[in-house]
Amino acid sequence: MTAKINLLILAFTLGALNLIAQKGDRSVILTGGKIYTATGKTIENGAIGIKGNSIAFIGKPSDAIIAEYERAENLEGKHVYPGLIATNTTLGLTEIFSVRATRDYREVGDMNPNVRSIIAYNAESDITTTVVENGVLFAQICPRGGTISGTTSLVKLKAWNWEDAAYKMDEGIMMDWPRMFKRKGEREDPREFQPDGKYAKRIQELEEFFLAAKSYTKTKYPSERDLRLEAMRGIFNGSKRLYIEADFIKEIREVIAFKRRFELPKITIIGGYEADMVAELLAENDISILVRRVISLPRMAEDHIDAPFLLPSKLAEAGVTFAFQMDGDMEPIQNRNLAFAAGIAIANGLDREVALQSLTIHPAEILGVDDRTGSLEVGKEANFIITEGDLFDIRTGTVLRHYLQGELIDPENRQTTLYKKYLRKYGLPEVE
Repeated sequence: MTAKINLLILAFTLGALNLIAQKGDRSVILTGGKIYTATGKTIENGAIGIKGNSIAFIGKPSDAIIAEYERAENLEGKHVYPGLIATNTTLGLTEIFSVRATRDYREVGDMNPNVRSIIAYNAESDITTTVVENGVLFAQICPRGGTISGTTSLVKLKAWNWEDAAYKMDEGIMMDWPRMFKRKGEREDPREFQPDGKYAKRIQELEEFFLAAKSYTKTKYPSERDLRLEAMRGIFNGSKRLYIEADFIKEIREVIAFKRRFELPKITIIGGYEADMVAELLAENDISILVRRVISLPRMAEDHIDAPFLLPSKLAEAGVTFAFQMDGDMEPIQNRNLAFAAGIAIANGLDREVALQSLTIHPAEILGVDDRTGSLEVGKEANFIITEGDLFDIRTGTVLRHYLQGELIDPENRQTTLYKKYLRKYGLPEVE
């Protein structure tokens, strides 16, 4: 009996090794498509070759050695883009908004840098698969709540479990800057604001915590280990990025002063509603923006209705690096509209190439993975999507195929399953 079990284990191991070898040896070259590399270069009638999980060739078909690939395919009339990256999201950390048990993104307490979002990530989320369908292959998952919410991680959106999904673990710390002003009026309408009397006290508490953290991190082997302060080490030595949510110009100026005071190497502002007013200062201090949801109403009653639409083009004009994000109501499911939000910005003055970069290579740079993904270049991972029409156009931008680390993945989800089910029920033709 023992001998039979050993033989079965050996056969299973050899079979698994064979599958791994086949996966690593796969190669295909796709020709004839229009390739948007996100490097400033667009290749008409281009070719992209995959070997294993990497891009082995990109350029004109006439320059490729087709015989080197196991399979060749024509993409005439199709478009090829790098896979999109969603930032500042609770995707995979929540499932049903009205059911508390499915919301796993918030911890009690005010200062929780040691809370890790990655271990709560649900790779089997039904929401995630609907987001992948529209071309998003990676997501920065972020905790919420308190002043310092916890650590963020970058995940790939097709995986077996959180360990498999982890693309870059604990890459940053999420922080909510104390509000100078409190909101008045209805949540969804342009509203008035009034000064928050607790602002000075909260700033003092925040500074005291950072002073303690900086002092703690100067000692390599502290006599008493503090998990919260231990988690802060990375933001002082540059191995982690600090993400600070702030919108108003006075808050943003104080964030810049805070960066200088504590000598924080990497800071990104989330929201930045009035960031265009201090754009030169942001660029000078190398502070990037995860720009507020473009498809939204103005925050101030006196602002023009198109204020959120124009913000990306104003930041780009000033040389500020930024990425799109969809933070707000129903945020996890809204990530499927990430490309269309960029399309709104394009219609309001943003250059198309910059819009693409702000969905791909710019977030990759902010997250510290631009050496692996974010653009279509030889040597980088083969993470890209193939579309029927313009990616940024909600009317024609249909994603046909998704390649993640060189593998063609299936974006099948509950919505597409039910769609096909009821087409069959009523004998209707399937529309691609």
